[in-house]
Amino acid sequence: MEENMKALESKFVKKILIVKAMKRLSIKDVARLSGVNHVTMSKILSGERTIVHQSTFDKLNDWLSKED
Repeated sequence: MEENMKALESKFVKKILIVKAMKRLSIKDVARLSGVNHVTMSKILSGERTIVHQSTFDKLNDWLSKED
């Protein structure tokens, strides 16, 4: 794996899905709020993409920390 890449743990993705459901957000909403491309977000949530750039992980992690 490249140095600037990060493997997503299933519990991290599950946390995104829980917040998405609780706030009744669409994939595009989550993408817009987190700053992640909506196609990338869709692939992450479907499990198609399990390794992302560190910057993508950081955006999602920052968004999740604000949503808690």
